[in-house]
Amino acid sequence: MRGLPGRRRDQKTGEKADFTFLKTSFFWLVTALIFFQNAAETAVTGWLVTYYRSTGILSGALSAYTITIMWGATLIGRLLIAFVLKIRDTFKALAFMGIGCTLSYLALMLANQPLLAVSVLFLFAFSMAGINPLGTAGIGKMMNETSMGVLLPVASLGQIVMPWIIGVCADKIGLRAAMGLNLAPCLAMFVLSVIIRSRAGSEAAA
Repeated sequence: MRGLPGRRRDQKTGEKADFTFLKTSFFWLVTALIFFQNAAETAVTGWLVTYYRSTGILSGALSAYTITIMWGATLIGRLLIAFVLKIRDTFKALAFMGIGCTLSYLALMLANQPLLAVSVLFLFAFSMAGINPLGTAGIGKMMNETSMGVLLPVASLGQIVMPWIIGVCADKIGLRAAMGLNLAPCLAMFVLSVIIRSRAGSEAAA
């Protein structure tokens, strides 16, 4: 077999797997969006406790609950999206979420009081809650087992890359400055949402 065919036969079902989504910019833009969401989220869950303890913003006991706060905010946000909020324009909503992530993360870096730090952490996780599910669902007619088999592992690389970058940079420029680098994936989520909505919206039709 030479090269990557547009389709290949699934050995279990006998059906042909469709690889045409690999040729669409829309699919890769969505994959990049979720890549940066994974990057931003994992950088916080992986380094925030260390950051809070090193700066003395939160005590050792309280800083241990930062992940619980994040997941609680994420759960609340996703339940609201699923059962309460009616989102008609997915990528417009994602753009607002990207702005929310950026502003709340900036506030997170500037916070120097325990209550403020916990509050903006909640807002950061709440803003990010819908990006992964809405972004994944937004690929519309291209969603199938094959496309998910590519999107999920590629996007998951963000969970490896960003914490590693912060760790490497922390040794050279300090943890506080290194944590500031996480603003980049937050901004990237906003930019990608705008690009997807303006340039590839027609490909998202279900």
